[in-house]
Amino acid sequence: MSSGTNSLDADEAQQQQPPQPEPQPLQPLSLEDVVDDFSLLSHGVRFRAGREMRIYNQAHGQLILEERSAFDSDDEGGEEQAPQDKSGRAKEGKGAHRILVKTVNDNNKGVSFLRAAYSLMTVFVGGFLFILGAAIILFLFIDLGTKVGLGGEGREAQPVAFVAVLLSLPMFVYGLAFAMTLMGIFVVDTFYGHPFLRSFGMGAVMTDWLAFIMYLGIPILTVIITLLDKKDNWWEISLLTSFASILIFWCFFAACEFWFEIWACLELMEEYDGTSLIDEDPMGARVKFWLTKAANACRHSLEYRLSGKRVVFTRMNDTNGVTAASNTFIDCINNTSFSRWLANKGWNPFYVQKEAPERIASLNEVMGNTHYVTRFNWSLEKLFCAKGGLHSAIPITQGDSSITKAQINSNIVCNIVGNLIIVLILAGAIVWFELTSLSTAVGIVAFICFIHVSIAVYRMWILRNDIINDENTGTLYSFWGLYQQTTPKPRFGWAVLFAQLVFFYILPLIYLAAENMPHAILFALLGFFAFLRHHLNPRILLMEKKNYFQDTVNVKTREERKKWKKKSRMYHIVAVGGDTARHFWTWAFLLFTIFCFVVLIVAIGERSDDTYENNEPSVNSAMTLIEGYSYQPRPSLPYPTCQLKKGLDGDAIDLADFAFLSGLAYKSNVTLVQGALDLWFGEGVATNNVALVDEFRSSPGYGFDYGTAVSYKLITFSDNSGVLTIRGTQTTWDLIADAQLWLSAALFQGLRFLLPFSELFTPILHKMVWMVTRLESESITKVAYYQETQAFVKYLKDVKKFETVEVTGHSLGGGLAIITGAESGTSAVAISGPNAKLSRDSFDPPVTVDQLDTYTFNVIPARDPIPMIDDKAWLYQNINCTAAANNFVGCHAIARSICEIQYTCGSGNGPILCECVLDYNYTEPSPINEAATAETQVSFVQQCIDICEKQGGGNSKNCARWKEEYGQTAAK
Repeated sequence: MSSGTNSLDADEAQQQQPPQPEPQPLQPLSLEDVVDDFSLLSHGVRFRAGREMRIYNQAHGQLILEERSAFDSDDEGGEEQAPQDKSGRAKEGKGAHRILVKTVNDNNKGVSFLRAAYSLMTVFVGGFLFILGAAIILFLFIDLGTKVGLGGEGREAQPVAFVAVLLSLPMFVYGLAFAMTLMGIFVVDTFYGHPFLRSFGMGAVMTDWLAFIMYLGIPILTVIITLLDKKDNWWEISLLTSFASILIFWCFFAACEFWFEIWACLELMEEYDGTSLIDEDPMGARVKFWLTKAANACRHSLEYRLSGKRVVFTRMNDTNGVTAASNTFIDCINNTSFSRWLANKGWNPFYVQKEAPERIASLNEVMGNTHYVTRFNWSLEKLFCAKGGLHSAIPITQGDSSITKAQINSNIVCNIVGNLIIVLILAGAIVWFELTSLSTAVGIVAFICFIHVSIAVYRMWILRNDIINDENTGTLYSFWGLYQQTTPKPRFGWAVLFAQLVFFYILPLIYLAAENMPHAILFALLGFFAFLRHHLNPRILLMEKKNYFQDTVNVKTREERKKWKKKSRMYHIVAVGGDTARHFWTWAFLLFTIFCFVVLIVAIGERSDDTYENNEPSVNSAMTLIEGYSYQPRPSLPYPTCQLKKGLDGDAIDLADFAFLSGLAYKSNVTLVQGALDLWFGEGVATNNVALVDEFRSSPGYGFDYGTAVSYKLITFSDNSGVLTIRGTQTTWDLIADAQLWLSAALFQGLRFLLPFSELFTPILHKMVWMVTRLESESITKVAYYQETQAFVKYLKDVKKFETVEVTGHSLGGGLAIITGAESGTSAVAISGPNAKLSRDSFDPPVTVDQLDTYTFNVIPARDPIPMIDDKAWLYQNINCTAAANNFVGCHAIARSICEIQYTCGSGNGPILCECVLDYNYTEPSPINEAATAETQVSFVQQCIDICEKQGGGNSKNCARWKEEYGQTAAK
């Protein structure tokens, strides 16, 4: 009964309702209805040219919106009413009111060529900044090593200085990442004709003239002047001028971006507080006003960064046409340890719990850049490569546009298979290169990938269930977001800020100013900009305001144009400093920092284990000499430098002699060294002069108050001549010394390889390396290995009156031999040594190309990566390498180089290395006296094993391996 009554009442109520008005036909759109979004760099320009038009400047031309008349008709009979659809809107077709959208490409080949040339030079400047940043971090760690006593004898640990240098690293990493982020934006802005500066800097006219002067005017003027002056190095001078002008232009761009970003933050804070200045306010009140805004903005930034957060999975459900959200709080996914264990705890006295968790809008959401994934725009590759995968956007899970079950299943499979492929590629590379020592690292990477895949699959499985059960769940779409659960108390936030300022900026700056002024200046600038940018961040304020860009502005008046430009500038300032690029560069510098830190820890461990100077030679540098056998020169044309005469004093010297002496530098046992010399040169011919080396290191005026960590030997001969042989890389500190001398040159070589028309930059690379190495502190320069070897050569010539001195070495020792020989005017023969042509200006004193071409010679085995570092001088010899293709370090072995030289050039009546046959698969040498060898009835292999066991020492590993591999063959 009641049900019927309710039905009747409803009918009566429906009858009593006033009649609904007939739907009015919708008015056709016009350009007056078009609103410019803030993502545009400039609002549209409206004018009439027969028809109403609006023009937008784009990267490759113009976007034109043209209004067509509602009664446009080509037929006779005049105008007619445009046909309408059910809604009253004009239909498409004859007589319909339309807005035509079209693009016009106004670029030409000349402009494209100029912008490509500008961008190429800008990328080179960006590469210089990256290399500069890597060098800064490296020099800091070398400085750290010297503060803990590494780098030579007599150095005392300085714990306070160690801590000060360590505290400077976070600010350097963050500041360098910020600089590289701006450089990336600058490259893009250059390629597209500086739309950023044109819109928000000095205007189109001033920007274009400044770009012309910096990119073209100054360099072309320099070319003209140097050509008229008949300068031989006109291209080098012109390139340096272009480099300097673009670097200055980037500094101006960075300053503009920084100023606009800080000012945008203060303006947002002004709107946030609802207060403003008036024209009558004095200067003191204005300063106080903006300082207050800066403090408030800093407080907001601290509250956001230090607040406790929780990850929330949100479903947007459609129930009977009503859209509602349902949240699921997840405590095990993507919660930081800080939030989980400290900030979100109720017992923490430094935090205040919110009454209800408050959602934190993402920056893309605030800027209106939310990307939805439907079945029509779904892409497997795009979603796999995107940061966050499928959840980098909002997937639609209900309706005709919903992604399908097959698509979400493909995402799950692709995530698993893709990460599995990455792990298998790493494992395959390690197996192929036989780097079994890195298997632990691959296991760690595999575990990280497993965790990453597990979280991603878990998220996508929830999404899959929503797609399959869409009729039951009614889920339109779902996404993962952050909710703020706690906020820090103001005093705690200010205490954290004060601690950051003191410990990560002021204290390191004081130390660097006392020790290394160039480093201190860079640290002060990078730290100042990075610190302000970190704490006066408009992105955080925008995420709090949320709807800042939702209020559109239809530009008609001057005030509206000013308001639109302000918001558009805010939009692009926020976009320029986005997190994606900054995170990339931060991780790049952070990973390099971690690598340097691990290497330093290993070097400290070697020092504490008392193995710093007593390491046994590696297997690749062990030499087991056997007499009675020889290699005859190859019947084909041998190496033309088998005997060295030109450029060396005295009679012709075998190339094998220098290779042997280079390998001898690795041996530390004095008795074994002298025995090897007697076996190679004959008894009493050559002497390992330990006493003279010790005498030099304690000599006033030539020696040092503390010695460097370089290891070398002086081999003297009876004719008052000597050969200084310098040991190559054997300790971890030696590896750091390699990086100190050649990392910048190697990185610039890599940059040159990546850039098109790379050889154009070669004339200025030595200047780039010089500029980077100017950041070395005095303490780092003192421990440079070549300083001591150069002084020792001078000591031998000036004090000991040696008639002939030559220098040789392998690997690092070869590079030091090249530097020492060029600086002291002494003949130097390097085996697999890094070169010095690009690094020549970074040494103290610098060396010239003529010195390198005259006094240095480098033996370069095929596929050896070390002598590929830096550019070669004129004199070098390529030799073959018999190592397998997957053994990329095998060609660097000094013993293999000696074998190749002896096998090709012939060994005469001198001894042979057993390693040639037993390790490197060369054929057995021929016996010199076949009859005597036959009487002994002992095979070549067995003789090698017996000699190896007698020598012991560094050959012990070889002996055991040879016994295991060749035991039965040797017995036969």
